[in-house]
Amino acid sequence: MLTVLHTFNGPDADRILGEVRTGIQSVENMEGFKFASVNKQENTSDIMLFSKWDNLSAYESWADTVGENKAFKSATPQIFEVLEEKY
Repeated sequence: MLTVLHTFNGPDADRILGEVRTGIQSVENMEGFKFASVNKQENTSDIMLFSKWDNLSAYESWADTVGENKAFKSATPQIFEVLEEKY
């Protein structure tokens, strides 16, 4: 399983947040998708997308659907292999 973090920032947080929300609208229908959380940091314009995937290929299949979304084009994802989780 993978955890993927995208960090977005810029002078227009509302526009970026809209682009992030648009980008993840299709995520529920993707095979291998587990979870996504969009977070805005207090006192800054930073936005983070935290998502979980079965594997890299599932994530890449979704990332290909984001296309020309400017927020996603400007953010380099950090990809982590999940070693252990507790709920």
